[in-house]
Amino acid sequence: MKTKISSILLFLLACSCLGFAQTASSGIQVPLFVGGALEFGSGTGIGAQNERGVGMRNIEAMAGYWYPRIGFVRAGYGYSTFEETDDKDDEYSVEHYDIDVELAVHAYGDLYVKGAYSRARDLSDIGDVSWNEWGVGFGSIITMMTKTMLFAEVEYRWVLDHYDPFLNKNVNGTRLQFNLGFAVYVY
Repeated sequence: MKTKISSILLFLLACSCLGFAQTASSGIQVPLFVGGALEFGSGTGIGAQNERGVGMRNIEAMAGYWYPRIGFVRAGYGYSTFEETDDKDDEYSVEHYDIDVELAVHAYGDLYVKGAYSRARDLSDIGDVSWNEWGVGFGSIITMMTKTMLFAEVEYRWVLDHYDPFLNKNVNGTRLQFNLGFAVYVY
């Protein structure tokens, strides 16, 4: 966990230096950006008996096109690990991966509405599970420099029906997700 946090801080520092270096040029020439986000969740959306996904659930790297005051399309890749305990009190490790595709339109100034699709997967010794999620939400940006910005988003997500070997049944549900992130224009 410590190496993961230090890697993220180094990545943020590199992106900030890139943002400072780009302030010398005037304006955004190509709206290609790279960035990252911390994702906080209200759970996996499959009931109170399973508290997986509560709190900070993922760190996601992302890239895409962000047209200021118009909208964006972006793709992200998230990874996290956590420990679970089964009915026999045996602990096992779970690796979580997800790929997100998001599309947004600026509705009013820096405020935007967005739609999202995610393909998520949990891998463990007990079994592997994959599922799809759809989401809608809104967010806003704060421009730090001409080519660097911070953003905050709130999403409502639908977890589609899938078999979960951890619970040994088919599950589905809904959940809330809150994202805090940054973006730096590449050129």
